[in-house]
Amino acid sequence: MPNSKTASAKGGALAVKEQASLLQCAADNMLRSASECCRQQARIGRVLDLQCGEEELEAVIEVSVLCVRILAESCERYAAVGSGSRDGLDEATWHAANTLWHASREYTRRHHSCNVKSAQMSRHSANHLGELAVEYELKASAVLALRYAVEQYQKLRPDAH
Repeated sequence: MPNSKTASAKGGALAVKEQASLLQCAADNMLRSASECCRQQARIGRVLDLQCGEEELEAVIEVSVLCVRILAESCERYAAVGSGSRDGLDEATWHAANTLWHASREYTRRHHSCNVKSAQMSRHSANHLGELAVEYELKASAVLALRYAVEQYQKLRPDAH
């Protein structure tokens, strides 16, 4: 059994280590959340291609919405932790994390915009369907940007995933 001085010293060292890596943890968390969003988007595509039942599609969409909410929270956490410094991140990782943050924010914004436009569609006029199609194209572009940002961050932090 360790004495209290040793335990206290180890606890203090862990606290210092946690402080130094707080931004790294927030960035890695954002990576994992973004990666899961990309995976869920691919899953929705597969379910649509397979023409599965409405129940499965609704369940997959529900999981996707939850993942986007978690990603938005991860972005907020990263922004809050990293607002004053870049402690724990080297220059390249910091830039990759910021790129991931921007791509994640754009993806969550586009996802939300698509959901709002879809919910507002009471009548399917050609004009409204055209607007909705544009929103989904912008979301698809945001998904590609998010995938690219995830890949770039993973190259620098392969064990973060």
